[in-house]
Amino acid sequence: MTNSFLTVPNEKLAAYGPHSSANREVLLFTVANDFEAHGQAMPPDIDSRNIKALVHMACQRTGATFAAHLPFSTDSVGEIARNWSPQYMPFNAFVEGLIATAKPWIESFSFRPRKVLMVIGHGGNRLLPTRDDEISKQLGVQTESFMPGVLRPIPGLESFEAAEFVIENFAAGGEHAYHVEHSMAAHFGDVDFDKLAEMNRVAADDPLDALRRWPAIAGLGGYIEFGGKEFDPLREIAGLVMCLDDFKRRRKIIADAKFGGDIVEVAVEFIVDKIVSSP
Repeated sequence: MTNSFLTVPNEKLAAYGPHSSANREVLLFTVANDFEAHGQAMPPDIDSRNIKALVHMACQRTGATFAAHLPFSTDSVGEIARNWSPQYMPFNAFVEGLIATAKPWIESFSFRPRKVLMVIGHGGNRLLPTRDDEISKQLGVQTESFMPGVLRPIPGLESFEAAEFVIENFAAGGEHAYHVEHSMAAHFGDVDFDKLAEMNRVAADDPLDALRRWPAIAGLGGYIEFGGKEFDPLREIAGLVMCLDDFKRRRKIIADAKFGGDIVEVAVEFIVDKIVSSP
């Protein structure tokens, strides 16, 4: 006969550890871009690397459960995205892929999640929240998708060389392959500083030459500067145009690991707030 004390009841086990058992029932997925051009200094999966790191940090702080990375990406500018993002998927196919992949993960856990959070790490996926109701219905659990934002002051921003640009750019919707992304990647050790130095040497002589060689940098600036009318959707995104204009004046990309760490901290706290405020 087995002694009763040798069996740990589910409700008792769920209360173990330093975190709320309710937080454990919040299930997080990451969805970014695993293969996208950001210039030669950062790896093609930098969006996915960054968001997975942020989500893991938020889960460590709260006890929430990381489920999986969903390896799909889209872009609101459509088919032209294949020029820098060859694994681009049309939006509907992207959503269908997320649902089909997330569903068995949700069903595999020992608990029924009370909420699912899909954390977006790629700007091209930013329309995903418009499908939250449909996704919730298909997955059978309330689902919220979001991009980590900056809703509080960034420590050390005033001492960052491009602080004024960063503030204006955040207000305009953000960047691609410019100061913030390079700085976050530098914080995580994902920047090749020799390759960045080469890009900056070329840019110092002629920023347009740098954009010809690495058209994805500075807000996809090469496509905006040299592309035909098919690239007009990029020209309608204020944050990207701001990156191009700043790059042509500044003639370099800044990768500041300290500043990147400050951005990371604010972004992690944004995710933490989403976890702990989940109903």
